[in-house]
Amino acid sequence: MKNNYLSKLEFWNKLKVKEQEELIKNSVIKEYKKGSIIHSENSECLGMMIITQGQIRTYIVSEEGREITLFKLSENDVCVLSADCVIKQITFDTLMIAETDCKILLINVIYFNQLINQNIYARCYTYELISEKFSNVMWVMKEILFDKFDKRLASFLIKETQKNNNLKIKVTQEQIAKDLNTAREVVSRMLKRFEVDEIIEIQRGGVKILNLEKLKELSF
Repeated sequence: MKNNYLSKLEFWNKLKVKEQEELIKNSVIKEYKKGSIIHSENSECLGMMIITQGQIRTYIVSEEGREITLFKLSENDVCVLSADCVIKQITFDTLMIAETDCKILLINVIYFNQLINQNIYARCYTYELISEKFSNVMWVMKEILFDKFDKRLASFLIKETQKNNNLKIKVTQEQIAKDLNTAREVVSRMLKRFEVDEIIEIQRGGVKILNLEKLKELSF
């Protein structure tokens, strides 16, 4: 199983057979229950991680306790923010929580440090991942600062219907609030407005899309 995921890394074919064997040897699959904190400023440095099952939310917390969701990780996603003790360019603390039961392939942090120092392809790939995640963070900041909330909520609902291929979305208002970095009361008010406009129907533990075309208009 480890081979299947490690062989998908962009630098895998640039490694010698012995290096590939060492990479496999220094990797382990760990399981995390839903709600478990996988990484925080007080936890151990994990190294590079590959999600093999489940979904992880990566976020930061303000001094006032407000959570800001930066991005989510799902199967086949690779992340190095949990290797902040190795990569000096990561200068802010992130938290990672398992939104579902998860399995994660972890590359030992000591070996990972050695690998990126000795292999230019692994190092370049690592910095590409950092750049990608930084781009995600900047996109989130742009949405929070400049986009109207009705547009953000409409876009969120559309993505959820596409992801699940279903007009019925199983998601709580609290979950939406966390994903869109706002208060639950704000989500509740906007959903009720969408319902009055006959765009959606609020259901127990979720939302049903009634007018997808109107929702798409709002998302632009």
